[in-house]
Amino acid sequence: MTNYRFHLVNVFAETPLSGNPLAVFEDAQGLDDATMQAVARQFNLPEVAFVLPPTQQADARIRIFNATTETLFGGHPTLGTAHVLNVIRQQVNQRVALETNIGVIPVWYENEIWTFQAKTPTYRACNLTPVQLATILGLHVRDIAGTALFVSTGAEQLIIPLANRDAVMRCAPKAHVLEQFAANRSGHAAVYVWYRDEALVSVRFFHTDRGSLIEDHGTGSACANLGGWLLANGVPRPIRLDIRQGHTINRLSTIRLEVDQARHIYVGGRVAYLGAGEMVL
Repeated sequence: MTNYRFHLVNVFAETPLSGNPLAVFEDAQGLDDATMQAVARQFNLPEVAFVLPPTQQADARIRIFNATTETLFGGHPTLGTAHVLNVIRQQVNQRVALETNIGVIPVWYENEIWTFQAKTPTYRACNLTPVQLATILGLHVRDIAGTALFVSTGAEQLIIPLANRDAVMRCAPKAHVLEQFAANRSGHAAVYVWYRDEALVSVRFFHTDRGSLIEDHGTGSACANLGGWLLANGVPRPIRLDIRQGHTINRLSTIRLEVDQARHIYVGGRVAYLGAGEMVL
């Protein structure tokens, strides 16, 4: 039996018990794929990150699992792991390079904010009509405010702009409808709805898990994809936005999104450290 030390953090958290929860195993050497998956299922958090020695030019490699599968990329695990590495190494590195399943992601710490630079976005057209989009979301056609687009900066999601904040709050999708109409290239349904009021953006993110609808607390990958949507639609740069997510599930997340003149996308937020423990496996 081996003791594996883990750390609990909340990412995109303005207060200790807000944001998106994460467990980070500081040294996952010796754990096989099936065990990592079982551990993630045991925690039943949105995601669990496992730190391993890098195979590329990076400070560490991370693998990210949710309760049912390994994910290619996650924004809040990337930022949360960078913070944990600083905690366990008892130092404040301003920059950390993390190897993920989509490549090496640069992460840095400045003014109490952790930020990562997203990969260049790719796009896929959404062929659904406004009527179909409204049906998927449980909304009126007038609530759909623009072109829906599949965007990926590491994890492909359907990005849908809405007409006002009230429409964002009223969204009531059903899991089987999302799975039928909003599946990404990997076959997973993932939808991000948003409304922008000047520099403040209200968002919600829905996906399905074993036939059930899940609403996420704070989604860094989807925030990066929103940056990709803004680029695809010619929104003037530079762009600096404050993203609010988690209102309807009493778990507010605050995310910073920036798109610079060179079309680089940056996503950041605060990380709250909660504590540590050990699992005997």
